[in-house]
Amino acid sequence: MYLLKIVLLFISINVSYSNINISINNRTGEYNLTVNNRLWLRSSYTSLYTNNQWFTSENQSLHLIDSIFKQGYDVLLGDWNETIFIYNFNLNRTSINITGTIRQWKLIPAINFYFHNDFIDLNNDILLNCDQVRTVFPSFYIEKIDQDDHRAYLTFGGMMMGELEKHAGLWNNQSKFLKIGMSGGPLIIFNSTEYGQNDSIIISSLSEFMSTSLSINKNILEYGFIGSIKSIPSNSTNSLIIYYSSDGINQLMEQWGSLMQKIFNRTNKYRLNDLTINYLGYYTDNGAYYYYNTESQMNYEQTIIKIKENLTIPIHYLQLDSWWYYKGLGDGVKQWFARPDIFPSGLKGLNEKLNNFPLAAHNRYWSSDTIYLNKYNFIIDYFNLKSLPLGNDSFWIDLFNNSTKDFNLILYEQDWMNHQTVDFIPLCQSIHLGKQWLTSMGYAAHLFNINIQYSMNLPRHA
Repeated sequence: MYLLKIVLLFISINVSYSNINISINNRTGEYNLTVNNRLWLRSSYTSLYTNNQWFTSENQSLHLIDSIFKQGYDVLLGDWNETIFIYNFNLNRTSINITGTIRQWKLIPAINFYFHNDFIDLNNDILLNCDQVRTVFPSFYIEKIDQDDHRAYLTFGGMMMGELEKHAGLWNNQSKFLKIGMSGGPLIIFNSTEYGQNDSIIISSLSEFMSTSLSINKNILEYGFIGSIKSIPSNSTNSLIIYYSSDGINQLMEQWGSLMQKIFNRTNKYRLNDLTINYLGYYTDNGAYYYYNTESQMNYEQTIIKIKENLTIPIHYLQLDSWWYYKGLGDGVKQWFARPDIFPSGLKGLNEKLNNFPLAAHNRYWSSDTIYLNKYNFIIDYFNLKSLPLGNDSFWIDLFNNSTKDFNLILYEQDWMNHQTVDFIPLCQSIHLGKQWLTSMGYAAHLFNINIQYSMNLPRHA
């Protein structure tokens, strides 16, 4: 009598849908990303910093206990397949699981990565800095694969949505990045011999944009929640996308941007109908003649009226920069209200004299002694002399409602966003505060048909 025993052991999963593919070893948790069958990214470790200590797959303090393969359908993006890695670690004699998921799409040249904290709040008292990450999934080696590997990179960083400190170089273990972490942004990798005209990928956050980052640890590219965040609540998720194009960097950016708009149900409606983008306006900001400067023997109210009367070019709006409102500690905004020495008639009186002419109004970070503390919920950073509305009350609605009653506000310019972010400790330590700030401001502006212009903004604000 013979017993036939068949054992099926699925060690590697490689489902190919496009020119970008991911091969996964579900026994070791390793994964490799290929472009046109050439290795581009090789996985490193999965790690987690909680209870003031690191747990990592490098030393098996965070170890892979299982993997699950699934397939499904998304109403927006179509068919997908995914591998879910289940990791385990022991904390204070308690066994805890977290998961990392890799998803590939049938019709979209993209790979998504998801980190999920399933069971408990992950807390720290000894915090990492804001340029590190405290969860690491995924991670990749920054390396030259072989002598025929001629890849290069382009990364965005710093203010003006990463434009001011963008940087390019060769992709190898000696690569130096000017801006990472909190001030960093998306990363593009391309073939330098093709001058960025053909194969290229972009790596960026796909969710939790204000609380996640790409970070560099020696020659490892890491993605995860920002290191300075105190607590990651149970059931928290972040995600990253790697998007591919065979049409070069410019088309890569266009295609990736279109996909992000589709995922988040966004269009170009506001941009296409924005008066300040489509028509000429007159600015009084930094570099302009009337930046903290008036006509001789005139106050600002008289100067602005004179500008409007004397200009022969067909402007459609005027911009009022930071010289018109009250400032407090740290030169932040104490009250977003016209000073009488600037506009003796107030903005309402100015509006009448300008015949309801459209205005764009500047604002900066809030001071720690802002008068709005008396009525609304603000969180205060006494060290940096700044504050921020918590976004759980009517502050932004009241601010825009009062403004639209007094003058024809068509654009709210939120300036100094890099300082409100990097130099504001509560935002660096909270997983939710940054998102609350931007979404509550945006929601209120939408209610009153006011467009928002971000200025000195970091890539994450986009």
